[in-house]
Amino acid sequence: MKNLLKYLLWLCSFCILIISYLFFTTLGHSNLSFIVGKYLSKKTSNKIVVSNLNLENYPQLIIDIKVNDTATVHLEGTVGSQEVDMSYHLYGKRYHWNNFFIDSPLDVKGEMKGMTSNLMVEGEGRAFDGNITFSFIKSPKKFKDMDIFLMNAKSKEVLKFLKQEPLIKGRVNIKSQFKVFSKYERDGIAHVTMRRAFMPSVVPYVPFKLHSTIGFKDMTYDVDGQINSDIGSLELKEAHYNKVQKEGWGKYLLHLSELSYFDEILKRRYTGPLDTNGSVVYRDGRVRVEGITDKFDGELKYLYTKDSLIFILKEISLEKVLKQLNYPTLLTAKVDGKVDYNLKDNIMLIDTKLKEARFKRTKMTDMILKTGKINILADVYDNSSFVAGYQNEQLTAVLKIANQYNHIYLNNATLNRKKNTIDSDFELKINGQEVFGRITGSLKHPSVSIDMKRLIKEQIEQRIDSFFGHGNIKNIFK
Repeated sequence: MKNLLKYLLWLCSFCILIISYLFFTTLGHSNLSFIVGKYLSKKTSNKIVVSNLNLENYPQLIIDIKVNDTATVHLEGTVGSQEVDMSYHLYGKRYHWNNFFIDSPLDVKGEMKGMTSNLMVEGEGRAFDGNITFSFIKSPKKFKDMDIFLMNAKSKEVLKFLKQEPLIKGRVNIKSQFKVFSKYERDGIAHVTMRRAFMPSVVPYVPFKLHSTIGFKDMTYDVDGQINSDIGSLELKEAHYNKVQKEGWGKYLLHLSELSYFDEILKRRYTGPLDTNGSVVYRDGRVRVEGITDKFDGELKYLYTKDSLIFILKEISLEKVLKQLNYPTLLTAKVDGKVDYNLKDNIMLIDTKLKEARFKRTKMTDMILKTGKINILADVYDNSSFVAGYQNEQLTAVLKIANQYNHIYLNNATLNRKKNTIDSDFELKINGQEVFGRITGSLKHPSVSIDMKRLIKEQIEQRIDSFFGHGNIKNIFK
């Protein structure tokens, strides 16, 4: 019994010595730091290095932790088995935790108080090159009563943190409030505002204002937003996104005061205003945009999908379309039909009908009048069509302008967009007179040549027929 008591006394003395060594000596603190670091690394699946651990005034402790070789956390206070009362200071040039990265300096101070199962956390400082203030209650599996206010932060850094493409640049304010926030349970709202933002990939030098409200309910988001600038506005409303199903939809209204600002993204010069509205759908990893506009006087509907852009035209002003495309307005008409554009292969198919078609006075009409004594400006042509295909900067088309009595055909017309040229045969029949010829050269100043041999033959036949009777002498010229 005596030996047993000696053994127990020795064991207690040894334990006291170990505890004293670990808790009250610098070398012991160093060894304990290593053990704590290993434990925290395993527990959090992150690299945790305890660089300083001071337990001399335990349960009051001081600890410095390096997180994933990035930021440092300095902690001071008391930690019990179930209760915490500590101040903290998180600082560093960058921060990495799990799959989240902050690549800009941060410096945040705050306090943690309460039961470990219901811990109140508050803090404020600098993050994302802006000011941040936050508070929340941390329970084992969720955050409660969470408020985060981010002011004058760099949108680029925020978007990178959220793993989104940094399409927008500028300073952003975010005010978010959540009753509950966890992996699958969310109930809150966020307000996002930007007073002066830029979108370099769209219009690099035109600033705009942005305001958006996002409602969170578990795995679904409701979004309303508006962008305003000196050149137009975009409003997104009744937008809804389901994170589980990975699909969303919404309505939009777009107003642009001048299209020429978008030359770079449209790859072509367009001018004038544009007002349009429609819907957007995201499903199966693809975006579908539908819309309608009255920009060209009539009704222009469009449908955009991954590799296709389809236009449905109803009583569209041909003159306004040609002016928009910077083509000469040879005639006016109302256009019905369909344009199908394959974006992947850059192929366009056009199938349209023209109503109330009238020729405008041009070099071609003047030459036809002077040479053939035919005035093609007088008629209205309701039975007309334009069918074409576009590929490799070249448009191949057949244009038929006709009514019950007369017609003008452009057969096998070829328009080279790169060279801005035309090459086409034409056939004209007005009041019984027929003219054949060819149009070549620049679209703005084309050369028109007439088959004089056929024209003279037709005129002689008409005069002889009028003298001898229709058809009696016609075979002479065959």
